[in-house]
Amino acid sequence: MIYGKDNRELMEGVRRHPDFNDFVVPISALDEVRDATFFLRNDGLLAFSEGYCHPKGKLVANIIYIPDPAGTKNFFGARYGSVIKQYLKEGEAWVPFKRQLEIYRKIDPSTQEGKPIFAENKCLFDLGDFVGFVPPRRSLAIARKRSAEIDRSIRNVGALMGIDPEMIGCTGSMAFGNLASAHDFDLVFHGTLAELRRAVARIYEIVKDPKRAVFEMGMHWAIRFYDDAGDMICPFFSYTDPTEIPLPSFEMDPLERGIEAVGTVANDDHTGFMPTWLPLADARIGARALGPDAVLVIYHGGKRGEYRTGDRVKARGTLVRVTSPRGRYEAVLVTDMDDTEKL
Repeated sequence: MIYGKDNRELMEGVRRHPDFNDFVVPISALDEVRDATFFLRNDGLLAFSEGYCHPKGKLVANIIYIPDPAGTKNFFGARYGSVIKQYLKEGEAWVPFKRQLEIYRKIDPSTQEGKPIFAENKCLFDLGDFVGFVPPRRSLAIARKRSAEIDRSIRNVGALMGIDPEMIGCTGSMAFGNLASAHDFDLVFHGTLAELRRAVARIYEIVKDPKRAVFEMGMHWAIRFYDDAGDMICPFFSYTDPTEIPLPSFEMDPLERGIEAVGTVANDDHTGFMPTWLPLADARIGARALGPDAVLVIYHGGKRGEYRTGDRVKARGTLVRVTSPRGRYEAVLVTDMDDTEKL
């Protein structure tokens, strides 16, 4: 398998699968790139979009699945292996970002060229190399029509979260029509900032019960939870009002690399989103105070919901200057899972 090349034999089989046209929308129909959406490249690779800022004609994303005859997943009749998870006898294990980068380079070195600083642990693709994308709400609407059990589960989760079921989408295996063993749901909740912040608050209440909190792949996940039926819910959150996106399009210039900052989360409205955007109070790099408008930007999805107002947080990364519709300000940029912690 040579990645980065049009894999016609594989793709002809994928396109012939009866579910393909239901779940995959031609890339020509794409009007915007949103977070938490799968994209199918012409070599069969499946990438997952990250955030809302993508250079013109490009896609910032992680490679999640690659065609692999020995893979454990089946999408549109083709076997796939995971890049981000290891499947071991004792269970699933997370592949650290640095190791993922090594895999990305082996799969297709071109995905590591010209990346913006916030995407240093991700890939940069040419959108023209993709044949289609998988809209989350479209996929879940089809899944609910095909399965009364899934429809019932989504209605119950919507009621639990205070979100209209029609505003919920899905990612993961279900997004490609794999419905037979749908008991772990990767769901995308769409709404205004206020609606989604209330949903996150409900999760915080739910996971106060230790039996409903999720410990998976050796980690505690702040906003994953078990619903009333015992199904695991991995939530993503997607803004419906573009004016509420803190980093819709922006420039980010490095000021100082390899810094360690400490600050107090002043507002956690965006804690559940990717990227996580958290205004800081009393932020410092060593003895040097940062300005009152300093922000912590966590540009990965692994710590969504982890940090709340009042938390004192240590962050290792890069001090950057952000220029965005919200103005210009300094931010502490973090791109790796292990580089933030509560004090």
